[in-house]
Amino acid sequence: MRLVIDGYNLIHTVPELAFASDRGQGREALIEALRLYRKKRSHKISVVFDGGLEPGGKDTRAAGVPVKFSGVGRSADDVIAAIAAQDGGGLTVVTSDRELAGRCRVHGAVVLSSEEFGDRLLEVVMGGAGMGGDEDQGWDFSTKKKGPSKRLPKAKRKKARRKNRL
Repeated sequence: MRLVIDGYNLIHTVPELAFASDRGQGREALIEALRLYRKKRSHKISVVFDGGLEPGGKDTRAAGVPVKFSGVGRSADDVIAAIAAQDGGGLTVVTSDRELAGRCRVHGAVVLSSEEFGDRLLEVVMGGAGMGGDEDQGWDFSTKKKGPSKRLPKAKRKKARRKNRL
């Protein structure tokens, strides 16, 4: 799975990262958390931040995690939307920005909110619950009807599958 993360959006959403950001170490704390996350999960991760000194942006690596700065003339949202337009369906975008989420969904990308991914990130980094998912309770032999189907729409099922793989 390929993840593209709206860096500052995630930092300001996760309380532990926001605390580090208040001390001027938000980006470093996020990169370190993602480095630890990558040790346990084999996802391809890229982080996009606003800013940078070059007009076209700058690509770099920090602790093995690819980091992209949007540059002077662009926002991180524009960079992420361009990546989604290029890669489309195989991409999972992490952001709580509704406008950006809509722009990415148009190209087939699955969007996870920063809150959802932040919770999973902390679980994995802190060594909490592993793979997620419910345990099988076995076959129900009753003949009692259970009512109408509770199947989620296709887009929500796809998002849930991606979220469970995190």
